[in-house]
Amino acid sequence: MSRGSRRRPSRAIKRGGALFSVSMALLVGGRAAADGPVLHEYFEPDPKEDVMLQATAMGSDLPAAIDTPSGVVRAPDISRMPSQVEKAYGGSSTPESVDASYRIDSDTTRPDVVSYDDPFTPAVTPFKRLYAYDGVSDSLELVVADKSLSKLAMGGVVQVTDDQFFADMTVDLEADVPVRVPSPGPMAKLLKARSQPEVKFEMLRDSADNWFIRAEQRARVRLVMQIAVPRDAFGGRYADVSFASLKPRLPSLPRGVRDDALEVARHIGITAGQTPRSVVQSLVAYFRGFAPSGDRPQAGGAGLYKELAFSKKGVCRHRAYAFVITALAVGVPARMIRNEAHAWVEVWDGQIWHRIDLGGAAGRMELEQDQSRPAHIPPNDPYSWPEGSESGSEMAEEARSSGQQPGGNGNGAPGGEPGDAGAGQSSDPGGSSSSSPAASPLAMLTQDGGVPRDEEDERPTPEMSLKLGQPDVQRGHALRVMGQVSSDSQSCGGVRVDVGLKSGSGEIYLLQSIATDAEGRFDDSVMVPFHLSVGEYEVIVSTPGNERCGAALSR
Repeated sequence: MSRGSRRRPSRAIKRGGALFSVSMALLVGGRAAADGPVLHEYFEPDPKEDVMLQATAMGSDLPAAIDTPSGVVRAPDISRMPSQVEKAYGGSSTPESVDASYRIDSDTTRPDVVSYDDPFTPAVTPFKRLYAYDGVSDSLELVVADKSLSKLAMGGVVQVTDDQFFADMTVDLEADVPVRVPSPGPMAKLLKARSQPEVKFEMLRDSADNWFIRAEQRARVRLVMQIAVPRDAFGGRYADVSFASLKPRLPSLPRGVRDDALEVARHIGITAGQTPRSVVQSLVAYFRGFAPSGDRPQAGGAGLYKELAFSKKGVCRHRAYAFVITALAVGVPARMIRNEAHAWVEVWDGQIWHRIDLGGAAGRMELEQDQSRPAHIPPNDPYSWPEGSESGSEMAEEARSSGQQPGGNGNGAPGGEPGDAGAGQSSDPGGSSSSSPAASPLAMLTQDGGVPRDEEDERPTPEMSLKLGQPDVQRGHALRVMGQVSSDSQSCGGVRVDVGLKSGSGEIYLLQSIATDAEGRFDDSVMVPFHLSVGEYEVIVSTPGNERCGAALSR
């Protein structure tokens, strides 16, 4: 009998009826009544003792506790079922979905507030790896160099150089479709994993170390994992290696992209005689020197990359985007990583992928998780920070110390659940400086209501036009949306556009966010979630605006 089995009261799980044909059954947990004598004495948990005795958690092979640099951490309760109101990963986010590539926007202003969910203990806030890109396309979009998936082996031994984590997340599985889940760091090893309810699944990864889970059936589950990550991956000093040793990890770059990036490298001051370690130091120093700016770049495509790099304008995503393109061109393997709140880079030194934060974080973070959980303590940062760099760690520490709680309705889930702004590119790390993703007019829209107008808002209300690329679309496929946000008196370039669907019963499904170009035009594709019922939907777009253009809604 495992040590945990003598401590925890048994639980009876009672199933409720389905609310809708596409929703999972509600699950309600309650304590079982004790009709007879107590056969086992209850003991207060002692995580340190659990670590020493290598005890396992009740009903699983997961360790009851793990020892981390942040202290001893207890395992999650594997018996708890998922609920419909929890944030969920997976869903329509797949290796081929729209979020598998990244196109930079021109909104270089600093976002006021971002929301964040961290499923890991110790918490890696704000650095959960949700989207990773290790290549560049002809159009200067960041992409996954090799989307083919390899099986993520389960098991292994924790090394003394590893940091351990528990993961506890809700995932919407799709039958025979790999769906995206986050990991706590690069080069993560999956030691153990369980789902509740139990389903057969496998874990997969691509060349950028994005994680996916694939199951034989469609279900909403809680996924609990034990994970180990090399400690040096969270920082650590870049090794003194040669460019020749790094070449096998370098993806091919289009000639035009390479030429533009080498021009940027020369501007930074990188020379042929530098070592990879010296180049990384130069790149980090340069891109940490960026600053948010209301004077937005006017160029597009390759011109936007160079204007961002030369002007040193932008927040976290602009810094990470330009860093990766430049690093790849000069021979340093690099990846951009992002989630709903922050973006940063990783660099390869032949042995370790090192996480490097370039700053540019939002003004405030609203944390979704229990703030009593310990925070991960990474190694010391080997690179210096210029004044006013706005690191992600500082943003997270301020959120924890102030006890900030998330706003909004709290029932959103990545992948198009009702009331969710989704995981769009321009809304996570920082689409609009004037509002959080929850402030979208779509989030305030009801079946019979409208969008309230702030009487003190002096920004002009723009017009929004919308055109669809096709009248019909299948679930799990992309829907092309085109249009423009325009105002007679102000430019609406670089604003966030939120795309949603409205069902015949009035339910609003927020799908994804995209960005307008310098002229206020948008032309992009958004993914239609698998879980939506077959039927007719009204396509709706809205914008929270920016400092020059107000909020608007079109349908």
